[in-house]
Amino acid sequence: MDRRHFLFLLSAGLPGAGLGLSGGCGQSVLIQDATLPSAGAEPGKVEVPLVGDGTLLRYQFKKGEELRWNVQQTLKMKNIIGGMEENIETSSRSTKIWKTLDVDTQGAATFEYQVEDVDMYHVQTGRDDAFYNSRRDKVIPPEFVNIGGKIGIPLAHIRIDRQGQTTKKPLREYEGSVSENRIVIPLPDEAISMGASWSEQKVVELPQSDRTVKKIKTRQEFTLERIHSGMATIKFTAFIFTPLTPQEETQLFEHFATGTMELDMEAGHFIQQEATIDKMVVGVQGASDSIRYLSRLTECCCGRRACEICKGG
Repeated sequence: MDRRHFLFLLSAGLPGAGLGLSGGCGQSVLIQDATLPSAGAEPGKVEVPLVGDGTLLRYQFKKGEELRWNVQQTLKMKNIIGGMEENIETSSRSTKIWKTLDVDTQGAATFEYQVEDVDMYHVQTGRDDAFYNSRRDKVIPPEFVNIGGKIGIPLAHIRIDRQGQTTKKPLREYEGSVSENRIVIPLPDEAISMGASWSEQKVVELPQSDRTVKKIKTRQEFTLERIHSGMATIKFTAFIFTPLTPQEETQLFEHFATGTMELDMEAGHFIQQEATIDKMVVGVQGASDSIRYLSRLTECCCGRRACEICKGG
C-alpha cells in the first residue's frame, strides 16, 4: 500500500475515508410512517414513525444549511515480511464542512464539500515521527505531501437524491477513496420494520500486473437495529464474494468495514458513525508473511450531541 496515499485519505477527513462509508455531512434523513402520505408534509418536519407498520426512510435537505463534522481516524498496521517486523501508526482529527447550495423540486440536494482543518501524526518503524497541524504549521512534512492545497477550500460538488443516489463533480484534483463513493448510505425502496435489512451490491475493479482488471463482487448490508429516544441505529456490514489472493486482500482493506450509524430523527440526519476494520492477511509474499490492519473511524455532527471527539477524548 502506498503510505502517502493512505495518509491523505486518513488526514483529509473525507466522508468515511478509508472505511467504506460515511455518516457524511449533509446527510439528512426523513423518517415517515409508511401509512401516512408524504407529499403534503411540512418541509423540514420529521414525522414520528410507527415502527409496527413499517418505517420509510428518505433523505431531506434544506437549502443554505451548513453542517460541520468532527472526524477522528486511527490506523495501526503490523507487517511481518521476510522475518522483519514493521509497525505503522497514524492518527488524525479533522473538521469537514458540507454547505447545501441548492435543493431541487424532487428533494435532491447539491452540496459543496471541504475540509476546514486537520491535525495528524505518523509513526513508522525506522523513520522519524511526523506531525502536522494545518492551523499551526506552515510547512507540510513529506509524509503528508498529498494534502497540500486541499485544506480550507471547496473540493467537490456532490448531488444526493432523497434515496441516497449520489453523483460527484470534483472542483480540483485530489485523492479519492472507497468511502467517498459512500457519501450517504442507500435507503430501502419500501418501508421496513425493526430488525429488517437491505443491501447494496457493487463490483470493484482491481488492476492486475498484466494490465487486465479483475472484477470483485462486494455487498454492503444495512440493518435497522433499533429506534430509541428519538435515535435510530443502523448497523452495516461488508462482504466480498470473489475469491482473493493474499496480495489482493491487502489492496481491499477498505472494503471490509463494519460499524453503526445513528440517526437523529428530530434533526433529520445522521449525527454520528463508528466504523472499524480488523483484518489479518497471511501469505502476502512468503507463507509466514503477514499484515495486520486495524483502523477505526468516529465522526459526529458538531452541536447535535457531545461525543468523545467534541469532548476532546
